[in-house]
Amino acid sequence: MEKLKSNIFLFFKKYKSQIYFYLILNCLVVFFISLASYVHIPLSGFKDRALYTIHIILLQFSISGYLYLITLNKWIFRFVFCPVFFVLSLFSFWVFTQDISVTQSLVTVVMETKPSIVFDLLSVQYIVYIVFVLNVLFFVNRYYARIKPIEIKWIFVVISLISISSYSFIEKRRNGTLRSRLPYSVFFGFNDYFEKPNYVLAQAPKEINSPIDSLKVILVLGETVRADHLGINGYKRQTTPLISKIKNIVSFQNIYTPHTYTGSSLPRIISSASINTNPLNKLVSVYDVYNSCNFNTVWFGNQELEVSYESLVKTNKAVVLVDSLRSVYSFNKVLDENLLPPFKKEIIKKQRGLYSLHMIGSHWWYENRYRDIFRVFQPVMDSKHIPSLEAEQIINSYDNTILYLDFFLNSIIGSLDNIDEPVVLIYISDHGEALGENGKWLHAQDIDACKNPAMLVWYSEAYRKLYPDKIEALKKNKEKVFSTDVIYHSLLDLIKVEGMDYKNNLSVFRSLN
Repeated sequence: MEKLKSNIFLFFKKYKSQIYFYLILNCLVVFFISLASYVHIPLSGFKDRALYTIHIILLQFSISGYLYLITLNKWIFRFVFCPVFFVLSLFSFWVFTQDISVTQSLVTVVMETKPSIVFDLLSVQYIVYIVFVLNVLFFVNRYYARIKPIEIKWIFVVISLISISSYSFIEKRRNGTLRSRLPYSVFFGFNDYFEKPNYVLAQAPKEINSPIDSLKVILVLGETVRADHLGINGYKRQTTPLISKIKNIVSFQNIYTPHTYTGSSLPRIISSASINTNPLNKLVSVYDVYNSCNFNTVWFGNQELEVSYESLVKTNKAVVLVDSLRSVYSFNKVLDENLLPPFKKEIIKKQRGLYSLHMIGSHWWYENRYRDIFRVFQPVMDSKHIPSLEAEQIINSYDNTILYLDFFLNSIIGSLDNIDEPVVLIYISDHGEALGENGKWLHAQDIDACKNPAMLVWYSEAYRKLYPDKIEALKKNKEKVFSTDVIYHSLLDLIKVEGMDYKNNLSVFRSLN
C-alpha cells in the first residue's frame, strides 16, 4: 500500500502540470459549452439537481477521452481543439441566451443565411463574448506550450477509449440522452444537414386534375395526443369543452399507427406511404398531388423540419415556420397560437387549397405547451425528472395541453365559419403518449397508448349542403378502425382526383359497406 501511495505521489509530481492542464481543459469545456444545455431545465429540489449533476458528469466523461487524445500532439491540439472549441462556444452562446436547439434547422440557418443577416445578429454582448473566448484560447495555448509534452500512457489511453465508448452505452440505454446536448448536438446537427433523406420522392402525374372548383382543406397535424384523453371521446374529464359544443364535428376514436414518434409517423401521414411501407421509397407527397390539381398549398409549422419529412413539406408552394430554431426539446418554445395570424391571413384569400398547421401540441415538456389560464387540472409538474413526479402531476399537465388544443381548434374553426366557401378541417395527431401504463411514460414506445392518436373532422355548412353523401359516409365510418393511412386517401378523395390511382376504400368520406 505504501509503495502504491509513493508511486501515485511520484507520478503526480512528475506530471502535475499536465494533470492540472487536463482538468482545466475539461472545466473550460463544461463552462463554455456543455453547461448551456442544462441551464434552462426546470428542476425542483435537491434530488433533481443531484441527478442532473450526475448527468453532466457523465456527459463530460464521454468527452474527456477525446480531450486527452487531442492533447497528445501539439499540432492536433492547436489546429483541431482550438477551432472546434471556438465554434462550439459560439453555438453555446445562443443556446444559453435564447434556449434555441442545435439541430439540423439551426445548422441550415448558419450555413445558408446571407452575411448581411448574420451581421445584424452581432450584438455588443456577443462581440464581447467572442473576444473573451479568443482570450481564453490564447492563454490556454500559452499554458500548453509551457508544459512538457504529455507522454502516451497506455492506462490513460484505455481509460480514454472507455470514456469515448460510454457515449454509445448511454445512448443505447436511452436514446437522445447525450446526443441532444452540447457539444454532441452540434456534430449531429451538421450530420443531419448533410444527410440526404433515405427515400426518393415520386412526382404526381402532371395530367391529373380535380373537378372541385371551390374547396379549402385544413390539415391540422397534432403532436402526442392520444384519443382517449379527449372529452369529446368520453374521457372522464371534460378536456374539450369548446369543440364538444360545435356542430358538424366528427371524432374518430379508433385510429391506429405502429409508428410512435414523429420522424417515422409523419412521413406516412402526408404521403402515399402506408404504415406498412418499409423502407420508405418513391413516395408521392399529398401536396404534390394538390399542386398538380392547381390547388394552393401552404405549410404553417411550429416544429423544426426533420430530415425524415423535410423534403415532403417543401413540396408545398409556401412554408411558414413560426419558431424554426427551437426544437421540441426547448423549454421556451412559442405556443401554437402563433400559427394563427399567418394562417388567418392566408385563409381569407379566394383560392382553393390545402393548408397544413403542424403543432408542437402535447409534446413533453407539457408545462410549456399552454398559457396559465389553461392550468385547470392541478397539481402540475414542477420538475423535468419524471421519477421525482407523481403520476397525478404528469397527467394533470398533459390534460391541460388538451384544454389548450381545444382552444386552438376552436379558434381555427371560428375563423373558418366566416368563410362563404366549402371548408373541411381534418385534425390528426402523429401518435399517442404513454401516461404510466406498465410503468411507461412519453412516446416512441411499443405500447397501445402510443398507437391510438386522436383524429377529428369538421365541415362547414356550405360543404354539408354540397356533399351530403360524403357527410353521411363520414358519420357512418366514425366507429370503424382505421390506420393513419386514411389521411392521404381521404385528402385525395375530398378533391376527387382524376387520372391517378388511390384507395377509395381508405377514405373516411366514402361509404364502406
